[in-house]
Amino acid sequence: MDELQQLYNWFYLDALCANTQISNCSFPLWVAPIEKKDNYGPLEIDYSHFAFAEKNICWDIEYFHWLKNFLLIENPHHAPIFIFDNHNHALPFWYMISDNLKKTEEKIPRLIHIDQHSDCWENLNKLYISWEDDEMEKVFNFSNKKCNVGNFIPPALNSWIISTQTQVRSISALQNLFLHIKEPFILDIDLDFCLNWTSRNKIDENHVNILKAKYDYLSKYASGISIATSPYFLDQNLAISIINKLFS
Repeated sequence: MDELQQLYNWFYLDALCANTQISNCSFPLWVAPIEKKDNYGPLEIDYSHFAFAEKNICWDIEYFHWLKNFLLIENPHHAPIFIFDNHNHALPFWYMISDNLKKTEEKIPRLIHIDQHSDCWENLNKLYISWEDDEMEKVFNFSNKKCNVGNFIPPALNSWIISTQTQVRSISALQNLFLHIKEPFILDIDLDFCLNWTSRNKIDENHVNILKAKYDYLSKYASGISIATSPYFLDQNLAISIINKLFS
């Protein structure tokens, strides 16, 4: 955990990074530091920095704020939880969970990916991992420089950070999700799953309630939990409201 926290000690993404290349933005994007806690605490929005940029329908670049800190929750009563903004930041966290499982149980976790998007676009960059060595810094650099929010899952599969994936991209798929809980898995949630697609400023409360019920069940058995707030797709005040409900 400490290594992940040391790497995410706030920095800016330069123009060569994958998330900045989506929009060709010239303004540096901020990556927040990690705050480590043993329980969930209040989250705040950082209005002084931008976490994501994308072109609108007029081809003008829009910038989006996110939270002041990533949040890493660790206590002996449940799996580690990582809360962050752009979804590609999940990759080093997944590596940490997978590396621990390989050492303790000699198993590779599967991924339960709850999201409106597959995040499986082609990624021409390849991630090679030697599981005999500590490769956290390599995975961290790859996730920040060679991935974007839509193409970080293929490198996780190809490098055996995860063994396979289950895509949950609709409310009916979530309701029908059942697992063999003896099999290790990472629970991965993009909060835009709860979005009412008429506006990034609206969420579907029914989706939130169903997600909360599934979260309460799945979180008991997960090896790790990653939660992305997706500032481009979802107003971050709404993202915080969903997180508050998940942890209530």
